[in-house]
Amino acid sequence: MDEQKPVRRYLALAQRERFSKVLKHQVNRFRTIRTVCGSPPCPDFCSSAILLYDHLTLSLTMFYQILALIIWSSSFIAAKYVYGGIDPALMVGVRLLIAALPALPACRRHVGKIPREEWKPLLIVSFVNYVLTLLLQFVGLKYTSAASASVIVGLEPLLMVFVGHFFFNDKARAYHWICGAAAFAGVALLMAGGAEEGGEVGWFGCLLVLLAGAGFCAAMRPTQRLIARIGAPAFTSVSIAAASLMCLPFSLALAQSYTVDWSVGMVLSLLYLGVGCSWYAYWLWNKGMSRVPANVSGLLISLEPVVGVLLAVLILGEHLSPVSVLGVFVVIAATLVAGRLSHQK
Repeated sequence: MDEQKPVRRYLALAQRERFSKVLKHQVNRFRTIRTVCGSPPCPDFCSSAILLYDHLTLSLTMFYQILALIIWSSSFIAAKYVYGGIDPALMVGVRLLIAALPALPACRRHVGKIPREEWKPLLIVSFVNYVLTLLLQFVGLKYTSAASASVIVGLEPLLMVFVGHFFFNDKARAYHWICGAAAFAGVALLMAGGAEEGGEVGWFGCLLVLLAGAGFCAAMRPTQRLIARIGAPAFTSVSIAAASLMCLPFSLALAQSYTVDWSVGMVLSLLYLGVGCSWYAYWLWNKGMSRVPANVSGLLISLEPVVGVLLAVLILGEHLSPVSVLGVFVVIAATLVAGRLSHQK
């Protein structure tokens, strides 16, 4: 009977205080373990099983974010196919409209349940995460190669740390500054070396992609807190629907041409960008953000440039010069070293 006291204690406290969803969740875990293991359970085993449950849940949510990053890394490739038929700014607007369609049923379920005080931060992070980030990123992609844009995206883990240092009181360590300096030196090598064939490495395009990454990193911590308050399903569906409407005037204002040259390849690429890279990838990413710390999420982004560069070389036939390849190696190595050291700490 003594082994059942932890369960009774948690139950009594949860019933008496009436506030603890977390405690009730803990009680449900104890009950599940009792059902599986038989009664009475061993408290030490229960604690170990709960720790294992937490570890597996964290691993699964990290897998969601890794899969989202792999999908995102292919978005530059798909966008290059789309650019032959539609302006980049218009493409972003159409992409978000396509992404909003599968999100509408969930949006209708959740939109009335979001508290009024959460709407302002929801609209702000939706604008930054989708409208600002995607417009900067894909307009910038027009002026540089997919491989170089993927490498610039690889700076985001370090940008995440520096944004936390200056704006969120999450102090960066000495190795972050050293790795950051090395990474930006790698970007300088990338731009100085240029490309041999398949795509030009342009400084203006790289700058726009870098600004997009800074915006994404600045919004990550507020997004994570908002998801914790309203839930990932509500945030994902409502934010995509809201962003699709907010993006329209900017897409129309920034577009240099309104002519659309329709083709099967362009339509398929648009659908992939809208459904896969926007709705599904963001759904995976936001689902993972409910459990994965912001710094860990930022460090996972180091996977994106590796896959992006490989896809650009294999599919688009882009080839960087030896100096640019050295720059790519320096950027990725600096990011991975910073991530490794952060993990050890």
